[in-house]
Amino acid sequence: MKQEESNKIITITLTVLLGVFLQVVFGFADSMDTPNKAVAEFAKAYYQFDKNTLTARLCNESQTADDVNTVDRYVYNAHQKAESLGYGMYYMKEKLYDLKTYTVEKTGYTKAKIRLVCERKPPLQSFFTGRPAVEVDEIFDVVLEEGRWKVCGNPFSLNEG
Repeated sequence: MKQEESNKIITITLTVLLGVFLQVVFGFADSMDTPNKAVAEFAKAYYQFDKNTLTARLCNESQTADDVNTVDRYVYNAHQKAESLGYGMYYMKEKLYDLKTYTVEKTGYTKAKIRLVCERKPPLQSFFTGRPAVEVDEIFDVVLEEGRWKVCGNPFSLNEG
């Protein structure tokens, strides 16, 4: 009887230790910055008008155009559109569903092209107007800049489609 109890305790202890080890490994893997993660975070922030995340995930080259901050201009334009419709910014926000990213091309360790496929839908608008989801299928240029993957090019053309 004592040997059985001893085997149970050893089995339970090893199972708990394995669980803790896997949590640490998965936590570390999830915290790593990747081009795909950068595109996903950027896209979510783009449709939520999150200035801080947009600025953090946009490369320096794309942050200004004609001496104007592109993030500020994008959020300001959305705010103006919401006001002209008689709503607040919450009405303009959209949520991404079934988000998937694919690596199209990787150039060395500092550049990549990432394809984003998802559906976007404004929860509040769709509730009141029945507006359907819109498919998003875009390819982003991503660069490693200042130790972080950032989106480059003209990613602010997403809403034009």
